[in-house]
Amino acid sequence: MVKNQHAPSNGAGAVPPSVFGFNIRSSVPLKFLRTGESADSLEIRAEMEMSMPPPGSPSLTWKLQGPSQDVRAELYDIDHRYRYYVSDAGWYDIDPGNGVIRIPVDGDEVMREQRLWGLPTLLCSMHRQEFFLHAAAVEVDGGAVLFAAPGRHGKTTLAMAFHREGYRVLSEDSACCRLTPFPTLLPGPAVLRIRPDVFDGYTPAGAHIVSLSNDRVYLVLDETRKGTDDPIPIKAVIFLRESENEVHLERMAAPKCLPDLWALSFRLPNEASRAQSFLQLSGLASRVPMWNLYRPMRLNSLRKTVAKILNVLPQ
Repeated sequence: MVKNQHAPSNGAGAVPPSVFGFNIRSSVPLKFLRTGESADSLEIRAEMEMSMPPPGSPSLTWKLQGPSQDVRAELYDIDHRYRYYVSDAGWYDIDPGNGVIRIPVDGDEVMREQRLWGLPTLLCSMHRQEFFLHAAAVEVDGGAVLFAAPGRHGKTTLAMAFHREGYRVLSEDSACCRLTPFPTLLPGPAVLRIRPDVFDGYTPAGAHIVSLSNDRVYLVLDETRKGTDDPIPIKAVIFLRESENEVHLERMAAPKCLPDLWALSFRLPNEASRAQSFLQLSGLASRVPMWNLYRPMRLNSLRKTVAKILNVLPQ
């Protein structure tokens, strides 16, 4: 039996498509949406052609995970409207104030959508005073449990293990968090991106494959497992660590969580963004219980890891 499953819409079109707390209006089909009612909307327009960078230097440059090691990203801040370039998808234009994201007109549709739900949507959520953690999330007993870690630390693999046990996946890589009136998570895209070396070839019940690449198997959650995009109270944050053999958890004091939260969150390179980020992360640490999880990063340890996590969570 599926646990904690929010019911889907009872009628076609009765509840609008939604993700990260935005009702989505799009000029192109999108594969990873949930449903939900929200006061905020986000319009997606396929209008961006390959073009030259804007004048000036980018505010940020970094590397992203992708089929090759040289996927690069650049962000340009043009008076709080943004141009974002990622080398495996193209140019995005983000206007948070008006709730509009312009995406590339062509290219691989799955990669284009994956990049859309990354930094472009994050910037629109930050405009609403929300913040993101590099974390997967699942729903347990009506609360969101976040698995926070850098890339290639098993977040998505652990989220899929919970999915196999009947729990709802809320996010597989980026967790959108809101502090007021209490800490909540806004569910992200209904997708699991699994590395081929940890995919056993058996698609889990409640999901189906939509794309294969050199470095990821893309699984979209079925309608019966997506649930809605309604905010979920945050029950716990668990930092993923590695151990040789044993699975165990240790409760963390709030001040000791801040360095990890800081390293796993996004902020713009200015003083106002850094100050806001520190206040948000401090608020989260003071109001949500947090643990270190030490476990072997082996597939045959997953069921034991899931059981250990469920055993320590607050009721």
